[in-house]
Amino acid sequence: MKKESHKEAGVRAEKVREILKKCTLCPRLCKVDRIKGEKGYCGLDDKVRCFREMLHPFEENILNPSHQIYFAGCNLKCEFCTVAEWNNQPSAACEIVLRQMAMKIEQRKMQGAKTLNLLGGEPTISMHGVFELLGNISPDTCVLLNSNMYFAGELLRLLDGFVDIYLADFKCGNDGCAGKILGTENYVKVVSSNILTAARQADIIVRHLVLPGHFECCAKPIINWIASEIPNVKLSLRRDYVPPAEAIYAPKAYLDKPEYERTVDYARNLHLNLIQ
Repeated sequence: MKKESHKEAGVRAEKVREILKKCTLCPRLCKVDRIKGEKGYCGLDDKVRCFREMLHPFEENILNPSHQIYFAGCNLKCEFCTVAEWNNQPSAACEIVLRQMAMKIEQRKMQGAKTLNLLGGEPTISMHGVFELLGNISPDTCVLLNSNMYFAGELLRLLDGFVDIYLADFKCGNDGCAGKILGTENYVKVVSSNILTAARQADIIVRHLVLPGHFECCAKPIINWIASEIPNVKLSLRRDYVPPAEAIYAPKAYLDKPEYERTVDYARNLHLNLIQ
C-alpha cells in the first residue's frame, strides 16, 4: 500500500473538521456543531482525548506487541464494554498533545511495538485528531485502526493510504441483538458494508467476540457472511467475554469451552482463515 504524505494527513484532518460542523461521522447523524462545542451521542466536541496508552502483548499474535492509544468517546453503548466509564464521560480524559504522543510512539517502537493500535472507545469519531497524529509520525509506522466499523462510509475514502491494517469488530449478527446489546440501529448493513470496502483498501482482520448463548443469532450468521463474501479474510474468534455486573440484555455468564469450540469448528469447517 502506498502511504500518503504528512501534508495529506493535514488536508484530510481539515476535511474531517468540516464534517464536525454538522457532524455525520457515524450513522447516528447527530448533525451537531462540534467545533462550537456542541455534543451528540458520543459526548465529544472537537477536542481529541486519550485515556490510556500502553504496549500491549495480547492482541492477535501477528500484531504483537502493539502500541495501544485509547481515544475517549464512542458511538455505541455496548453493555459489556470494559472501558465504559471513558465512553460515558469522555471529557474526563486528557486532551492529546500531538508532539508528546508522537514522541511516545517512537519510544514504543524502540521498545518493540510492531503496530500503532488506534482504538477506544471508537477512534473514527475523533478522526480529525487521528489524522493530525499520523501527520506527526514516521511514515514507516504500521498503523492499525481498531474499530467498531460503525461509521460513515465516507471515512473509508479519507482513510485510504493511511491505514495498514483494519482490526474490524463484527459484534452482532443481526439488528435485534445489536439494538439491545449495542444500543444501535441498522448495525449489520453498516458494518458489513464498511468491512467489505476496508478489505479492498488494506489488510484486515475481522474480529468477533463470541457471546455466550449467541451462536445461532450472531456467530453463525457472521461466519456465514464471511464465508460468502470475503472467505480469505483473517478471522479472529475471541473467547475473552467478561459478563457485565449490571446487564439487561448482554449475557450474564462467561463463555464455556464447548460453545467456543463449537464456534471455531463451524468456521473451520467452512475453511476460513482463523488466526489467534
